Amino acid sequence: PAYVAVAEFHKDKQAEQSFRWALEAEKIHAELYRKAKEHVDKGEDIPIEGKVWICPVCGHTHVGPEAPEKCPVCGVPREKYVGF
Repeated sequence: PAYVAVAEFHKDKQAEQSFRWALEAEKIHAELYRKAKEHVDKGEDIPIEGKVWICPVCGHTHVGPEAPEKCPVCGVPREKYVGF
């Protein structure tokens, strides 16, 4: 939130949008890390069904057989996602 405020202060709309997207993506990352830690703490492998999909614009991360139709954070279409 601090970086968003600085971008707003400087009236830099591109930076503001980038920081907002990063903030939303990091909320999702935090949940993925939490779930992963639960499995690691139990000595288990992390179950992954499908692939890990990354939005190249905002960093949104999705786990599943295919990427979402469009990024819920920045709106990028499925075709742009990178799968691992």
